Amino acid sequence: MLLLIFLSGQEEAMMGQLVQNGPLAVIVDAVSWQDYLGGIIQHHCTSQWSNHAVLVVGYDTTGEIPYWIVQNSWGTSWGNEGYVYVKIGSNVCGIAESVAAVFL
Repeated sequence: MLLLIFLSGQEEAMMGQLVQNGPLAVIVDAVSWQDYLGGIIQHHCTSQWSNHAVLVVGYDTTGEIPYWIVQNSWGTSWGNEGYVYVKIGSNVCGIAESVAAVFL
C-alpha cells in the first residue's frame, strides 16, 4: 500500500506523522542558513519564500523553545554535523508550508 500525505501549516499534524511514519520532506527559506553556526533558528527567514528542500527527522519539545530537528544536504561540516534546529509553532522559514511524505 502506498500512502502519500501533504500537510500545510499544520505543525501539530506534522509531529504526529513524523512519529508514526518517519521523516517529512519540507521546502523552506534557507537563504540565511548558510551562516548557521548553531542554536535554534527563530527568525531571519520568511514563510513567504521557499528555496531549499530538507528532511524533518525529529523534534524536541522538552526545552524552553521547542524545535524541529532538520537534516540538510550540505554535508556534515555544515551546521550541527549536517543538522539544523528550527523553532516549532511559528512556521519559521516556512517549514510547515510545503510538507510531504510517502509511506509504503
